[in-house]
Amino acid sequence: MAEPPSGTVTLLFSDIEGSTRLLQRTGDAYADLLAEHHRLLREACEQHHGFVVDGEGDALFVAFASAAEAALAAAEAQQALAQHPWPDENEILVRIGLHTGEPRSIDGRYIGLDVHQAARVMAAGHGGQVLLSESTRTLLDEHFEVRDLGEHRLKDLSGSQHLYQLHVEGLPAEFPPLKTLDNRPTNLPVQPNAFIGRADDLEELQALVSRDDVRLLTLTGTGGTGKTRLALQVAALVVEQFANGVFFVSLASIRDWELVVPTMAQTLGLREHSGESVVETLTEYLRDKRMLLVLDNFEQVVAAAPVLAGLLGSASGLNVLATSRTPLHLSGERTYAVRPLALGESVRLFAERAHAAVAEFAVTDENQEAVAEICLRLEGLPLAIELAAPRVRALPPPALRRRLDERLKLLTGGAQDLDERQRTLRGTIEWSYELLLSEEKTLFQRLGVLVGGCRPEAAEALCDPDGELGIDVLDGLESLVEKSLLRQKADSDGEPRFWMLETIREYACELLDTAGELEEARQAHAGYFAGVAERLDVESRTGDHSSLLARLDDENANLRAAIDQARETHDGELLLRLATALWGFWATRGFVGEGRKALEDALELGGRRTARALLGLCTLRTLSGGSDDLLADAQDALSACEELGDDFSLAQAWNLLGRVQGGVLGAMAEAERAWRQALSYAERGGYAAEKAESIGWLLLSTIFGPLPAVEGIARSKEFQELSDDDPTIEAWCCVERSVLEAMRGEFELARELLADGTHSLADLGLNVWAANAAQEAFLIESLAGTPEAAVTVLRSSYATLDQMGERAFSSTIAGFLAQGLCAEGKYEEAARFSRASEEAAASDDVFSQMLWRTSRARIRAQQGDLDRAEELAREAVRLGERTDLLNTQADALVDLAEVLALAGRREEALVALGEAVRLYERKGNLPALERARSVAEELAVPSSAS
Repeated sequence: MAEPPSGTVTLLFSDIEGSTRLLQRTGDAYADLLAEHHRLLREACEQHHGFVVDGEGDALFVAFASAAEAALAAAEAQQALAQHPWPDENEILVRIGLHTGEPRSIDGRYIGLDVHQAARVMAAGHGGQVLLSESTRTLLDEHFEVRDLGEHRLKDLSGSQHLYQLHVEGLPAEFPPLKTLDNRPTNLPVQPNAFIGRADDLEELQALVSRDDVRLLTLTGTGGTGKTRLALQVAALVVEQFANGVFFVSLASIRDWELVVPTMAQTLGLREHSGESVVETLTEYLRDKRMLLVLDNFEQVVAAAPVLAGLLGSASGLNVLATSRTPLHLSGERTYAVRPLALGESVRLFAERAHAAVAEFAVTDENQEAVAEICLRLEGLPLAIELAAPRVRALPPPALRRRLDERLKLLTGGAQDLDERQRTLRGTIEWSYELLLSEEKTLFQRLGVLVGGCRPEAAEALCDPDGELGIDVLDGLESLVEKSLLRQKADSDGEPRFWMLETIREYACELLDTAGELEEARQAHAGYFAGVAERLDVESRTGDHSSLLARLDDENANLRAAIDQARETHDGELLLRLATALWGFWATRGFVGEGRKALEDALELGGRRTARALLGLCTLRTLSGGSDDLLADAQDALSACEELGDDFSLAQAWNLLGRVQGGVLGAMAEAERAWRQALSYAERGGYAAEKAESIGWLLLSTIFGPLPAVEGIARSKEFQELSDDDPTIEAWCCVERSVLEAMRGEFELARELLADGTHSLADLGLNVWAANAAQEAFLIESLAGTPEAAVTVLRSSYATLDQMGERAFSSTIAGFLAQGLCAEGKYEEAARFSRASEEAAASDDVFSQMLWRTSRARIRAQQGDLDRAEELAREAVRLGERTDLLNTQADALVDLAEVLALAGRREEALVALGEAVRLYERKGNLPALERARSVAEELAVPSSAS
């Protein structure tokens, strides 16, 4: 079947019984056995028009439009497996389950409760057995012989389901009792809906519960992460391993630890005996039992942990699966941190719960982006998603997304039969908060002002500035991590970072606001991180630039919050401090639009025009494009830096001036003098990053400027030898030399150099430059005669730069992309990118102004508008005449010649080609030279014949 069936569908699930033991027994031979098993099953299913949905590992999932065809396929599959000559007595036994429903199909895959139901029907069976649900049984006629197996509770913890066994001719009909909850003592509560996701967690936890050395397993995590539901699902899956049962003990309503043992005894149906304590009665009862106890919500009665240790010590067959927001700290305890759901699982959960609330709801192309953002904003917290999804009754996903800024107010109204703390998101966080010591509560509140977390020193500075907190801050942080209100991870340099889920941080800020301390805390936070930014800016000048940029990445959320605070309070001086310290980071990482706006606001609010702020603003204006008078601004910034007098600022200012002269105005020889001046200041001050930038520009000049390609390669090798193993300089040498090697016809070497250099730039965090390396990719492929080969990388580069708000390079990339698309014959899309190049190009950016004109000329020529094509091509040639961009001048002349040739004006075309040949010869651009000569020869033939 080519397409998945829709409407009423019968789902078949199968897997191998004892597959793990079979793998251990057969070793390398297992792969062949598995493949043969799959072949037999698929043949039987496809013979009866089954659509194979999935077939990973030892499982198979097939959909049928007909219940009868599904039953026939299942029977024939079992017969084929039974009759197959398995080697070395390694017979494969497969259990099969069938269930009929109306699952929803998305991209060839099914979702919905029916899918879970079919999988659970299969899981109840034994090898060689075929089980049917009630819905499948009713669609089979009298030709099928079935046995009624009665009502059973399946391992999804749903209500009872009626199951039937399909009789398969020639095969055994007697099997052990079904693997359902009814066949083991248990009180696991029925769940109202299907368990979604967490397949890896379930597999790992099942394995842990099954280990002899893990008898106490504690699931820890933030409130709302789904610890209880996960524990119940694990318990249902391992119920067969515990002959005396699996029992769920809810401790949610208990605050007195001394009531824990009586609650456990009551759950197990035990009565007190005279002359015997409840602990003694429970200990004696459990002594010879093989039992699993699920103790839910142990965090508020953790004082009872020693009693639990005593029970485990006395009853060797007892296992405990506990849920708690903090570890129990018992010998032999194994903790398992329950994390929020991954995005895909979050979306599935939202879709299922929203569909349960509104039957017509489905994730579609129109709403999937909003649903995904909702799940991201809710940080994958199952409780938050469960509370949000039913809101689709009144709020479509885009509207719900817009209201998530105040999620604690929005996410209320859980099911009436839930514990009160689980009916609102605030309730479950408040539950954890109330269990804290008073000093921990204060620390928790003050940490709320930190966005994206903090290092211990920041927590000490902002949460206990006077040393009056009452606890050591580091001890308090560790305690909050243990109690699942904080999380810990490593910063880029390996130092610890403590952070809150945003939902929890929102609650902490509410508490701080209620206490009247929020505004003061935010101001202190902004001041502290202004100091952090200034310190890292200074250290980055002579330190490990890449590592210090990574540290700013670590703190970027806090830095943005500090800038927001400065804006909201109209604190111009604070904003100026932040923006001045951060503009180099913004330019390097590609936060161009954001950085430019911050500097403009700072200069307006601060009332002072400092040299470094002017330098930063001009740098970001250059990157953002569309700005006139850049040369005058760069010269003003240089003058201000000369008055300031420090080598670092002068190196940056000369680099900027050269960038405008060469990169914008196309005067490479003049720009080289500026870059040499910058290099001298950078070397004198030991400023590695500025030295690398100067060298990078001097190397870029070898591609576009008048220096012959051979001399450019020599310059690149010289800089590489003198790099002192500086990775940035080595990256620049690879990237720019790649194009020069292509000019000599060494295309494979060029591609290798470019790949190595681009990879290094990305690793160094030079995001703008890594994205812009697509221009070198286009130049190489154009010289190789395959410009279309660079289209994919150009598309990626354009999208990246556009997202950054960078327009200077994006105008160039868009122009190159238009040319690449022309080479592919995609003229309509090429026209779109030609317009994008025009719109992004600054009026004095000669190179981009030429690029969009030459690409537009090609498009107009293809459309038959030769007059306009010639006009555009001649404009590009005239613009190039004011520059020393030899290759660019020559390329424009070749484009003009192409238009003239199409117009039948061969002599004029030959003149343009002759000038292009002269320029390519000066540059030493051999492939372009050969191509121009070849075109000229072709044009000259008709002329000589006449």
